[in-house]
Amino acid sequence: MLITALNRRPGEVRSHRRLFSSGAALVLAVLSALMLAGCGSKSVTFNYPGENLVFPNQGQPPVIYVEFVNDLRPALQRTGDGKSSDVRFPADDAWDQPVAQLYYEALTQDLTQTNAVALADALPRADYVLEVDLLNLGCAAKRSSTGWLVSGLAGAGVGWLASGNPFGGLAGAILGVGAWPVNTRLRAVCEVRLRVSDLDGNVVFEETCLGEITDSVREGMTSRKDQLWVDKYLTVAVKRCNACLVGQLRQSLVEHKNADWGRDRGH
Repeated sequence: MLITALNRRPGEVRSHRRLFSSGAALVLAVLSALMLAGCGSKSVTFNYPGENLVFPNQGQPPVIYVEFVNDLRPALQRTGDGKSSDVRFPADDAWDQPVAQLYYEALTQDLTQTNAVALADALPRADYVLEVDLLNLGCAAKRSSTGWLVSGLAGAGVGWLASGNPFGGLAGAILGVGAWPVNTRLRAVCEVRLRVSDLDGNVVFEETCLGEITDSVREGMTSRKDQLWVDKYLTVAVKRCNACLVGQLRQSLVEHKNADWGRDRGH
């Protein structure tokens, strides 16, 4: 075998080296593409910002017991179904805690930090009972299906020019799908219905609010930045939804009891 290798002409050696290099580049490209496609698989945390708005003090605030968060989100938001050109995220199993719990914490944070109400840890200590229907909460990224062709051809062109052979063009096409930026439409939505009853079961407040954020960015077809996009868009959508709900709830309870709140009124 050593004699055979020594007898090869220099052109043959260079040809084999180019083939080996091209094959190695292809393997690296495939691995890189797989890494890009899986970058949305890490556990997602809901980093909800604090609230700066504080309602003026109008006496003792109403005491509310949050009974439950009824998760009524559609199945597509729960499973995170969709293709790379039209995907919904995060799936329920991608969150670091149940979605109903993370929204409960966001809502109760906004209720208390705005001084809108006081929260009771048990029903007998409350003036009102709050029920929550979580109708929508999640993100979506939509890309044109032609993005696969555009990014693949762009990457293939770069790979061909860099290597001068079809293997380099193929490697460039694979990398281009993950790295070549295409128009991506992002949408984050939070839709919630609140229902408040007094201790006799009479509904004194019911309202549905929608918080929505949309934006256009340029990302690769397989790019997934779930944590970044949740922090940048979904937390804001939830904040907008809660601002609508809390403001109306506060006003409704003021009108309901004319600011005569608290257990000291005879409960």
